[in-house]
Amino acid sequence: MKIMSLSKSDGLKSRGRLSRWAGVAVLWVACELAYGSREALSDSAPDGLLDLTTAQVVVPEDLTGPEKKAVELLVTEVEKRTQVRWQVRPLKRDAGKSAILVGRGSALEKLTSATPTGSAVEILPAHPESYEVRTLPNGSAVVAGRDERGVLFGVGRLLRELRMERGRVGLPRNVHVSATPRFPLRGHQLGYRPKTNSYDAWDLPQWEQYIRDLAVFGTNAIELLPPRTDDDLDSPHFPRPPLEMMVGMAKIVDQYGLDVWIWNPALDADYTDPRVVKQSLEEWSRIFQALPRIDAVFVPGGDPGHTRPKVLMELLEKETELLHRYHPKAQMWVSAQGFDKTWLDEFYALVRQEPAWLSGIVYGPHTRDDLHTTRAAIPSRYPIRHYPDITHTRECQFPVPNWDLAFASTEGREPINPRPTEYATIFRAMQPETIGFITYSEGCNDDVNKIVWTALGWDPDMDVVEILRQYGRYFVGDRG
Repeated sequence: MKIMSLSKSDGLKSRGRLSRWAGVAVLWVACELAYGSREALSDSAPDGLLDLTTAQVVVPEDLTGPEKKAVELLVTEVEKRTQVRWQVRPLKRDAGKSAILVGRGSALEKLTSATPTGSAVEILPAHPESYEVRTLPNGSAVVAGRDERGVLFGVGRLLRELRMERGRVGLPRNVHVSATPRFPLRGHQLGYRPKTNSYDAWDLPQWEQYIRDLAVFGTNAIELLPPRTDDDLDSPHFPRPPLEMMVGMAKIVDQYGLDVWIWNPALDADYTDPRVVKQSLEEWSRIFQALPRIDAVFVPGGDPGHTRPKVLMELLEKETELLHRYHPKAQMWVSAQGFDKTWLDEFYALVRQEPAWLSGIVYGPHTRDDLHTTRAAIPSRYPIRHYPDITHTRECQFPVPNWDLAFASTEGREPINPRPTEYATIFRAMQPETIGFITYSEGCNDDVNKIVWTALGWDPDMDVVEILRQYGRYFVGDRG
């Protein structure tokens, strides 16, 4: 199978589309349609597939905003690949037409219980983000979710299973997928800044395409960067000012019902100076106030930043108080990156005091202790989030082993770098002691790696070849 980058970068024209996904389904589980004509589609359909070319998307009337985005994603991504535009119908389908029923399981149960044969909705365990996708004997299909995200991710799974080509949409006849994510946090950092190899040229439509593509494979969090980082403040390629873009990206993430994280380094030299603290809090206040949604803020101890743990923790307590003025439920996370042994011991001692404002610990590159040692040193009340570098090939957290010197010298740190089997091995070794991950990325060169990490976040035992098949089918095509 040909493996290629999800997003093809072409200088300033890089469009970064984790090639057009769709993204929304939910858990509660499958229901059998009981209204309208129930004749099955002909078994003579080519390739033994259900022919859904003329299907209608049937939905409950009370879809939420994120659920509407999921349905929109489904319809538009199918149309992009096939030129087939599915109609969306509330409550019932036209007689004689196959249907794709999409919604929360609880809503679908009400929808089918009003039919003569009664409800056929199966209720799955009440786990957040779960979904079921299955075909029915009458030639239709169901996407049922436990909640809004379940609907989104169920829609994404349906898109990954569909066989799409110009003028035709098919689905294997015996699809029955029930999925519950193993890790509750599955995200990626998307940094609008000059340092990235493509992102600084993207405008909001490209960002939305990329974010929805990630959601198709089950991503539930996006980490944004503030206007000031350890990079230049401006890029000749920026289509919008950094804060305006940050606000626009946060709105997109929120529309799909995903979590908004902020990577917010403490960059100033001396936080023992009250004037510096005041200026920093004013800077952060402008960001917190401008964003429509913030679920969590992550402040790295280093890479970048270099503030003694005692001073840093005092600063973050003030920042948390400020954050809660605008986003009362937002969390504050911190890492021990870049600390020497003295500072790391001090950090552990401060965390063992169990400050109420602290929500969790991030484990990232340049952390002195390994993950197991870190977990043992941290009170159990604090979860650990992984922050793996999946974007670099050398001088990094996970360098390519035994790489030919000629390639290492000419390709450099950020070539297109699909490493599915290696990252599956790394994932399975490191993730169990965490609640999940938000990966470190500096562009669209690592799109395959993003999908591998996301898929394994749902099922760590999933066959990597199957992940790549779904990737290829969705972004390249069944016969690509």
